[in-house]
Amino acid sequence: MKSYFPLMNAQRPLMQSVVGIAACALIISGCAGGTETTLGHNTKGTVYLEEVSNWSFEAGHPAVIDQLTMTKVVKGLYRNDDMSGSSRMPAGGSKPMRIFNDEDAEFLSPLLAQGLSKAKPEQLVGFRLSSSAGSGSEPITGSIYVRKGSIYVTIEEGPAPTSFIPESVAHTEPAPPYIAGDALGAMTMIIDYHALAKAPMPDPLPIAKAPSITPIAPLVVSAQTKAQAASASVGQEVAQDEFLAQKLTDLKVAKEALAKKDSEIAMLRKESQWMKRELRDRDEEINALRLTKVSGKPVPKKKLAHATRVR
Repeated sequence: MKSYFPLMNAQRPLMQSVVGIAACALIISGCAGGTETTLGHNTKGTVYLEEVSNWSFEAGHPAVIDQLTMTKVVKGLYRNDDMSGSSRMPAGGSKPMRIFNDEDAEFLSPLLAQGLSKAKPEQLVGFRLSSSAGSGSEPITGSIYVRKGSIYVTIEEGPAPTSFIPESVAHTEPAPPYIAGDALGAMTMIIDYHALAKAPMPDPLPIAKAPSITPIAPLVVSAQTKAQAASASVGQEVAQDEFLAQKLTDLKVAKEALAKKDSEIAMLRKESQWMKRELRDRDEEINALRLTKVSGKPVPKKKLAHATRVR
């Protein structure tokens, strides 16, 4: 028995260490991202909903952002491109270059708007673009969420946003680690989307990856540009129609749920009235029984006088 207690005392520090390691693991896992729900996927990339397990995160979701405003958000992100090389503009000072090209914006805008309309307060909308679809040579990974009238855009992997057009509606702040995926030096672009919705569409500027210059006839280049613009406008119209159809479906489902709740409330009211009537009838029966018992008590009989014969 004496040898048992020293053994327990020796094992106690080991157990405390194991418990401490387990607690640290739980804390680290609590700061990590949660499950993903895919909203759209093709060769360009993926857009998905992701749950943020950090207890301090709370977004203003669901949020309805029209597709035109979302397109302004995607096309308004710029980086300072001072790189030189065959795939870049010539190095002659820092130049503002768009992070996402027109094809990226056409793919991302409707899905990001749809994701914000479906997201919960503890979720954000994430996106991944492959290197072939991105505007630069590297893939792009980031996230977007809404809070207090502003859209927060963070690039975790790829070119970091350093400016926005128009400049008056946005500013940058350091991104929280649980949003940036622990990426060092990640910045978040905070955009006032109400002010952005009133601003005109920014003029097209060079994107981060310069197009290759080949000796093609001007007429051929003009025809290709018109065809690309027509296909982009058709794609945006189709995506907008799909988004409106989805919103109408959600509205119909909400109306049906509201009608069902109204029916249940009416049924509960009828049951309540029926129970009140039952209780009232029972009270009347009890009062009637009490009155019957009081009025039904036997009346004492009077003694009859007997006549006696006189002799």
